[in-house]
Amino acid sequence: MEKVVDIPCQARGVPQPDIVWYKDAVPISPVKTPRYRVLVGGSLQVNGLLPDDTGMFQCFARNLAGEVQTNTYLAVTSIAPNITAGPSDSTVIDGMSVILHCETSGAPRPAITWQKGERVLASGSVQLPRFTLLESGSLLISPSHISDAGTYTCMASNSRGIDEAAADLVVWARTRINIPPQDQSVIKGTKATVTCGVTHDPSVTVRYVWEKEGLVINAQSIPRIRLDPDGTLHISQTWSGDIGTYTCRVMSVGGNDSRSAHLRVRQLPYAPENPAALLSSSEKRAINLTWAKPFDGNSPLLRYILEVSENNAPWAILLANIEPESTAVTVSGLIPARSYQFRLCAVNDVGKGQFSKETDRVSLPEEPPSAPPQNVIASGRTNQSIMIQWQPPPESHQNGVLRGYSVRYHLTGLPVDYQSKNISKPDVTNILLEDLIIWTNYEIEVAAYNRAGLGTFSHKVTEWTLQGVPTIAPSKVQVEAVNSTTIRITWAAPNPQFINGINQGYKVRDNIDTSHFVAKGSTL
Repeated sequence: MEKVVDIPCQARGVPQPDIVWYKDAVPISPVKTPRYRVLVGGSLQVNGLLPDDTGMFQCFARNLAGEVQTNTYLAVTSIAPNITAGPSDSTVIDGMSVILHCETSGAPRPAITWQKGERVLASGSVQLPRFTLLESGSLLISPSHISDAGTYTCMASNSRGIDEAAADLVVWARTRINIPPQDQSVIKGTKATVTCGVTHDPSVTVRYVWEKEGLVINAQSIPRIRLDPDGTLHISQTWSGDIGTYTCRVMSVGGNDSRSAHLRVRQLPYAPENPAALLSSSEKRAINLTWAKPFDGNSPLLRYILEVSENNAPWAILLANIEPESTAVTVSGLIPARSYQFRLCAVNDVGKGQFSKETDRVSLPEEPPSAPPQNVIASGRTNQSIMIQWQPPPESHQNGVLRGYSVRYHLTGLPVDYQSKNISKPDVTNILLEDLIIWTNYEIEVAAYNRAGLGTFSHKVTEWTLQGVPTIAPSKVQVEAVNSTTIRITWAAPNPQFINGINQGYKVRDNIDTSHFVAKGSTL
């Protein structure tokens, strides 16, 4: 059967009738279907006969007098395959889908087979993974791989013959960010380097665009910023304005990709704000200190350092590891009657920030001295006086300005009241206790005092007054002649309480001459 068919239709009338053709009751438009052409005599010519041309063809002849029609049925039953729209050379990105077109005609309908080289990829009986034969005869490759590049052949066959067409497929390696930018934290003033490593097909050109918070960075207009050909972004002299999310976008005919990272710029923390110091209402010798948490420099605080100035002395570290969550601390164990001033600084992983402004100076009230005078010594000076000497209490325990000392004393071991002496000059550190009892042991204690009161007494020291002259003579004195040149004298010892010391012996005196004899021995 020829590929061109003429279907005759002739009509006569007055006036000459117009010829209109229909196929399956639908008007035929040669404009829309160029293969259909109405000849001069009224016949219909079908060029490039296809199986779809099978159908009922109707010829209508019309003039002012009327209308007649005739019809015929065209059956296309056998025609050699013809690839009417074959595949074209195509390029696809790795991982994307691609369709190789292959539209055919023929009767019976041709069977489609797709091959790459000698390998059958898809047909009526074969279908490999990723290769799909579509109803139209086209081949869908999804997803494509680099290995899919090559020449593909579409073969159309039926009982009348074979037709084939081929095309080349190029598969580009997809442009991908294989080394994405990483979140970074840099110290203020240093350099930040943000990388953006890319893999791409050698045949394509890649363009890098960096954005910050969605806005394109123009590296040409910012001297601090440099963009390398490999996509690396350099930011020098970083500051807080550089903080944000940076996005690397790569664009090419081989695909686009984007990745983001956050840049954090750390700096020294600011000084704690509004420091205040007040005497504690619940604890003696304590000051409550409060402050407001400062800006942390974009890095978590590690600790606070508290320094103190005591009585206008140079600043010294008092607490070096205050918890970073704290905004208050109680400073205990302070010394009464001293003034204190405080300041703080915050510390993060960058370093130590500036100190806060100093608090107002706070003075603790005086308290009685909490320690006794030191190195108290006593020594007998006469039989009725003892000298007491000492040193002031340690300065840290004086708890105020010393106003003087109190010395108390009493007889050792006897239940008698203390006698006391007051010294109203703090620079006097000795006293002579007078009008004491001869040859008597005394217990002595010394305490300092200030405006707040009397402090603790020292440990007791004991001392004797010096010995005195016995106040009574021996009694029961008797003299007995032993021979012409010897006499024996006997007596009774005086009562010990009147000896006023340790009995060292006796002195015997006669009225005859000035000779002295001393008898040493037991008391008679």
